[in-house]
Amino acid sequence: MNKEDMRRMLALVDDRYLDEAQDWKPQRRQWPRWVALAACLCLAVGLGGFAFSQWRPGRTNSSDSSGTSPTSFSSYAGPVLQLTLGEETDAVTAQRQLTYRQDDTAWPGALAVTDSYTLTNASEEDVTLTVYYPFVGTLGDLTTPSLTLDGEELAENSLLAGTIIWHQGSEGDLGGNYASDWEDYQAALEDGSYLAQAIAGVGELTGTVTVYWLQSADCSAAEGENPTLQFSATVDPEATACFSYGMNGSQWDNETGVFGSSFSVDEEDFESGSLHCVILWGEDVADYTLQGYENGGCDKGMETEVTATVLREETTWAELLPRLLGEDTDALVLDALVQWISDAAASYGVGMLDYDGISEILSGARVFWLEAEVTVPAGETVTLEAHLTQTASYNYADYSDSLLGYDLLLGAGSNLTVTETTVTLDDTQDWDVYAQNYGFDLEGGVSTVTLEGEETHYYLELNP
Repeated sequence: MNKEDMRRMLALVDDRYLDEAQDWKPQRRQWPRWVALAACLCLAVGLGGFAFSQWRPGRTNSSDSSGTSPTSFSSYAGPVLQLTLGEETDAVTAQRQLTYRQDDTAWPGALAVTDSYTLTNASEEDVTLTVYYPFVGTLGDLTTPSLTLDGEELAENSLLAGTIIWHQGSEGDLGGNYASDWEDYQAALEDGSYLAQAIAGVGELTGTVTVYWLQSADCSAAEGENPTLQFSATVDPEATACFSYGMNGSQWDNETGVFGSSFSVDEEDFESGSLHCVILWGEDVADYTLQGYENGGCDKGMETEVTATVLREETTWAELLPRLLGEDTDALVLDALVQWISDAAASYGVGMLDYDGISEILSGARVFWLEAEVTVPAGETVTLEAHLTQTASYNYADYSDSLLGYDLLLGAGSNLTVTETTVTLDDTQDWDVYAQNYGFDLEGGVSTVTLEGEETHYYLELNP
């Protein structure tokens, strides 16, 4: 959060609450002595419990804790996933070899991963496959893996993006938060519809949008420390979805159907050339009101004089979005925002494109795919390798001393027949394993394991 974000957030707070907070002083209270003794006892017990909760068994380089449960991390980075094919085939099978290396040149705690597939064509004809290599990331900080085929880099790869992965509630409903464990990814990917949607694309937003541009705002005659201008109108929610860009606040009254959108007015804001507009998707409104307020609360009784010029324009989403975000905005970002607008219109009927929409689509973790074509000659093998960086899961509260977690998820919607999967920890003197369910025994010299049985989720946790 930068200074501008903080200023805009504070703009939403009624000034009287800020004044009360500034004037508040703690009141001294005399407590009986027994209360103080009890408090000391509770503190001692609490600190002891906290210390116990933070305690971890001695650091070990030979941890074989196959029977333990994985840690639930407050910041979950997502798993390494499995290659899949455009069309399922019995002719081609794969042997998979994963190699993990600790990489000090990447983000702290990140692992360099080589994910290798030896593809064997048992048929008597050449087989050309469309392959999709999945990886977890965000649009705001996207690191794309590289693919090689028999050691030669595959340069012509299309990049597809899925929708944000959300945490599933206890009954399978969306919990309202980003994915927090491997099961969220399993649930999203297992039936193949998530990838199918990414391949199909999000389509276009149809219909006309009416844009009300608020320009040349003037607060020179206004009272209050945070002059704010509000655009409001009565809207039929069945016929119109309301969006905004460059606005600090959004108001909606279910009973009256009045929609409001507001922004703080100051010289700095307009010197930077910021855009401020209300976007109506569907039917236009019959009339609108502009009203100035002393602060971002836009409360009755706090009116003051703030003015602006209003320019009305009819256009399309396809023409409008590049103007708001920039003509050089990545196509994946535009597609993701189109999806967000469509979902917001269907679910809520309102949305702030820059704050709600842009922040969500940039920060929400999703699955991406590199798409490529690979030909496997009849009776022969080729080796497809993905080289990627796996960031670590960790806990916010004790980041400097947090366990670092790395997940692997087999299957998860993949239609590729993998006959064997082996995993190797490379350069083992640098590994300080706390927990895992692979079966590594580094002190016993076991740094490569073959994954067997019905297990689909594997975890590795390292001491920092």
